[in-house]
Amino acid sequence: MDPVLLLSQALLLGFSFVGIATARPHLLEEHLIRVALCLAATGLGALVRPLWLVRYAKPLFALTLALLVGVLFVGTGPTGEYRRWFSLGPVDLQPSELLKLVAIFYIAAYFHQRNLDQPILKVVAWLGLASVLVVAEPDVDGGILMVALTGTMLLLIGVPWRRILALTALLGVLLLAFMTFVPDKFTYIPQRFEGMRLYLRGEADPGKEGYQATYAHRAILQAGLFGRGPGTPMQIPTGLTGLTSDLAAVPIVWATGWLGGAMLLSALGLLLLRGFNIALHLEGSAAVLATGLTSYLLFQTTFNLMGTLIYPIIGMPLPFVSYGGTSLITAGFAVGLIHALAREARPSLSQEATA
Repeated sequence: MDPVLLLSQALLLGFSFVGIATARPHLLEEHLIRVALCLAATGLGALVRPLWLVRYAKPLFALTLALLVGVLFVGTGPTGEYRRWFSLGPVDLQPSELLKLVAIFYIAAYFHQRNLDQPILKVVAWLGLASVLVVAEPDVDGGILMVALTGTMLLLIGVPWRRILALTALLGVLLLAFMTFVPDKFTYIPQRFEGMRLYLRGEADPGKEGYQATYAHRAILQAGLFGRGPGTPMQIPTGLTGLTSDLAAVPIVWATGWLGGAMLLSALGLLLLRGFNIALHLEGSAAVLATGLTSYLLFQTTFNLMGTLIYPIIGMPLPFVSYGGTSLITAGFAVGLIHALAREARPSLSQEATA
């Protein structure tokens, strides 16, 4: 297995324990179980032949699409209005998290050998439908991430950007049509923008969504250079629930200070740079897979930190740091696949190291 990937993942998982011990210590036992499952997923991904997943991408995508439809009717969520996952005991199965990986397999399969002569309407239409189902859960941030991930992958493998923009407009029409037929699924979207507006105007209070970014800024500034120490209690306002998920970086900085925050960002950067470096030493579907898997981790990281530092985003976990079930296991499996792809790139990587 790749030592750089192992080191960065171990550092991030270690930081996750610091954050949970600081913000929600009663969750430590459950988090230990989930970390064990994450590491098992990494080991499994490292053993899998990545191109086997490309071969069976279409049935995997069909299964994921069925789960996305099913969760809207029989799934559960944080409130009665939200249906995002299936409860499976200690871990909740969230189809939208699985979609992020399966979409990468699907694109790699569709553009096998980077054959860009075939029309891309089919792949975009199916992925667009899946993104609309994610938004309907409701999870608008997950839908935005899916669109960004799909567009980035298509752009990186050589699809003209004008064609991507045209198909993005088509997706917008599809979403508007879906909203017309099922309007009750999208009533929360104006509330999300209202939270952002209140935050930007400085009017957010602990009872409103936009307060989470305001609280994050205050906690980070109060942490200082060296932090308050692990286990030092935080003054958590009533109703603020994202300290182990959306704001997972905040209790870590509170405990370890700005230096600890810099180390956290360095570990994330090391993981992402290694993934893209491995992708550069691959060809064909393997290169598409490595690029997509690393881009998925990059977008998760970017969206989460934007929600912490810039404006309120709900429900976007920080890879290997946020408390979670499916998201933690999915990220673990993604890194395991990058380990497997690194084996294929090893001759080229060895030549680079020697040079």
